[in-house]
Amino acid sequence: MFLLFFFLPAAVHSKDYPAKDYPEELAKKAVSMGLHEKREWQVLLHYKPTLTGRMESLVDDPAFFTSRTGKYDPASELAETIKAFFATGPEGDGHAQCRFIGRFNWLKKELSMDEKLLPVQDCEGFREFHESLSPKSAVLIFPVSHMNSPASMFGHTLLRIDSDRESKLFSWAVNYSAKTGETNGIFFAAKGIFGYYEGFFGVLPYYEKIKEYSNLENRDIWEYRLDFTPEEVERMVLHLWELKDVYTWYYFFDENCSYNLLLVLEAARPGIDLFKGLPPWVIPMDTIKSVRNAGVSSMTAEYRPSKAAKIKHLEELLEAPLRTAAIKIASGSDVNQTLNKDSWPSEQRAASLELATEYIQYRYAKKEITKEEYTRLFLTVLKERSALGQVAIAEPKTPVEPEGGHGPARLSMAAGAKAGDAFLSVALRPANHSLTDPDAGYLPGAAITFMEAQARYYLDQKKLVLHEFTFVGIDSVSPRDEFFKPVSWTVKAVVEREETAKREHRTVFKTSGGPGLSYAFSGNGLAYGFIEPALKIGGGLDDGYSLGIGSRIGLLKPLTRNWKAQLELMAASFGPGDDHTVLSAALNQTFSLNRDNAVKLNLRREKFDNFYSTEAVLGWNAYF
Repeated sequence: MFLLFFFLPAAVHSKDYPAKDYPEELAKKAVSMGLHEKREWQVLLHYKPTLTGRMESLVDDPAFFTSRTGKYDPASELAETIKAFFATGPEGDGHAQCRFIGRFNWLKKELSMDEKLLPVQDCEGFREFHESLSPKSAVLIFPVSHMNSPASMFGHTLLRIDSDRESKLFSWAVNYSAKTGETNGIFFAAKGIFGYYEGFFGVLPYYEKIKEYSNLENRDIWEYRLDFTPEEVERMVLHLWELKDVYTWYYFFDENCSYNLLLVLEAARPGIDLFKGLPPWVIPMDTIKSVRNAGVSSMTAEYRPSKAAKIKHLEELLEAPLRTAAIKIASGSDVNQTLNKDSWPSEQRAASLELATEYIQYRYAKKEITKEEYTRLFLTVLKERSALGQVAIAEPKTPVEPEGGHGPARLSMAAGAKAGDAFLSVALRPANHSLTDPDAGYLPGAAITFMEAQARYYLDQKKLVLHEFTFVGIDSVSPRDEFFKPVSWTVKAVVEREETAKREHRTVFKTSGGPGLSYAFSGNGLAYGFIEPALKIGGGLDDGYSLGIGSRIGLLKPLTRNWKAQLELMAASFGPGDDHTVLSAALNQTFSLNRDNAVKLNLRREKFDNFYSTEAVLGWNAYF
């Protein structure tokens, strides 16, 4: 094989072929060598095998291909790309040598191209892009989930390209996202499921992403350094340039930010397969696990707490009067009058002043105060804090790393009884987290479920039924305090089987959702309440539909490290349409055996009009 690679270039460079025939012969040679079947070519063009075995590129933009059939024909794209390298136009960055610079560099080496026959191009745009990045190393960035955005409740992944600059804030962030003007997160998620948006890669200063995620959206950030050599990072940057202004259809579950980021990482080191073992759906957590399993990331992650995390940590260190003092100081009250130096030890005063400083920065980031107000308040408080000297204040505890939590998919198997009917049940959830699942590695109070199906087999009736299918279910239980006043909210779209009387059932489609409030208690407990307008549609309903309004209140608390309990009360009244009322009380408990296994015990008492029923379920949750 080595001799073949050595002698083939000489044959093509022979004077038997005129210069005008050189591109055609080179293209034939590349196809005969099978370069279109090589891993490097498939990675650069994002080719993946379809169910029929045919290769197809995941990129949808025709501008990414030189051949009209390039999306489906790797050999044709290879041949036409090589010919394009020798074309006389367009000049500069529009020429194939510049536009597809990653492919050009690889093919130039593989084919030992005669550069004297190549038209000289000045890739000025790429040169400026490369000089700005000055790439030396790369870091995988994971901002955790965002409570108030359904589109971000799985978290997000992006890349940071580091240079030799001392401060990483001056590095560059590589981000893939959907291009949408949609402001409603629910509609964004729904459209994203079916690929209604174009997704693009973008490169912007890292400090802007820090400002967006940490300061504005209150999202903690985890940073995973990638074990790429400078040469591998260089290959990745070349490929990023090729993806500039190129779109792929964005799909919420698979071809999303996480999926497309893996394609870019493979361009750095084509020998790795980051998609091996991945489920059909890909979420940000899968990206982290994939690079870990492939051995291309550091074993420890660097934790960057958000502004909100810092504020909440300082809150926990202080008594109520000192928290109130910090708010007043951040609003402009005189420090010495508000925080009497004779009343509190220096450690407490220092913590209160630091809390005021963080809160001033937070208010400015949220545009609650002007730049002039921010500067005046910040310098005043900073001066008072400096006067206290070096006073040690405990740093925020580093939480469990995201990949240290349970797997996002869940298989549940259980046995139970309702109204005297015994049943066996099995449920599968592709992703991601419920309120009763263990919190380690997840954001407490944030729950999101997609496409969860539960089937039950009733032993007496010997009947298998679809008990429930959840298209989407989201609970954002975000606690309020003196510093933060978020509105909690919930939304759910589900097909469910209602029991209206003994062994009388009907299946309905139900959608509900609405705002709520939540407050923390006993440290890590959450008390919450929602108002939930609802719509039911089904053949078993009078007039085929039912409109209703309901309320739901609950308590959620980890009782021990491995024991979590939820008490929930619900009341709903329906009509117009089918006229009925529903009242229920539920106690749900989860006992964690280890990270990916737990026992659940759920008890529920329900009144549907005048029919009372009690349900008890004991089961096992396996996370993966």
